[in-house]
Amino acid sequence: MALGRAYFAGAEEDKAAAEYEKALKLNPKEGEAYLALGQIRFFQRRYAQAAENFQQAIQVSPNLAPAYAGMAQVFIQQGRSAGARNMLEKVVALDPQDWQSQYQLAVLLNEAGEAGSATDLLEKVTRLHPDFLPAQEQLVMGLVRRGDLKQASAKASALIAEQPQAAEGHRLLALILRKQHDLEGALAEAAMALGSEPDSASMLALQAISLWQLKRKKDALAAFRQAAKVEPKVGTAEVFCRLVLCDAPDIGTVSDFLHRNRWVIAPTPEP
Repeated sequence: MALGRAYFAGAEEDKAAAEYEKALKLNPKEGEAYLALGQIRFFQRRYAQAAENFQQAIQVSPNLAPAYAGMAQVFIQQGRSAGARNMLEKVVALDPQDWQSQYQLAVLLNEAGEAGSATDLLEKVTRLHPDFLPAQEQLVMGLVRRGDLKQASAKASALIAEQPQAAEGHRLLALILRKQHDLEGALAEAAMALGSEPDSASMLALQAISLWQLKRKKDALAAFRQAAKVEPKVGTAEVFCRLVLCDAPDIGTVSDFLHRNRWVIAPTPEP
């Protein structure tokens, strides 16, 4: 086990995996070895094998919280929110100190419209780690989803004042300004956010729909293509609306945009 960790720390994943497999031959019920193998496979983007290893870890060590956390990451990669939520709830129950899993669970709860439960978790995270901006961002997103744009705008502006180069505040303000029908302002804030985090699917989707509404169709389609590289399911209304925090007036606009432009990100037919 120790040699496996040393190899992994030295970026020698295959050697590390071989050592963990040796550990399992000595002790087939070594949950930590299955966990470590799963983490290596996940790092290598071999998600099916990672899931198998994490499940083996859970089977032999049912109280091993990181194994459930690993399965949650696989489910998130597969877009299986319900499965990820189930795993993260088990992590939080087994290890109340795992604030990263609390944060990820809160994100899923926010997306499911369970803002109250999400807020409780996020407030715990921000108390422990006040400098962790993603948790503060999720708290403000809860306000946006509830329609409290005034308070959300004030908090987003405070985040920008505190850390002008961070993407979180600009990303929030872009979403808020779009809801306030200030498309030019939203695009300016989205550009600021993308300057720090160029692979933000949320901001690329916001650019696409806002540019389309401003009749800048060529730029809109370029942003849509870029968004699809980051989030392949952006062509579905469910995912697109999650990214731009749709409310009722957005549904028709988003549906029309996707109906007209899904061809842009459609797979190229085989010759």
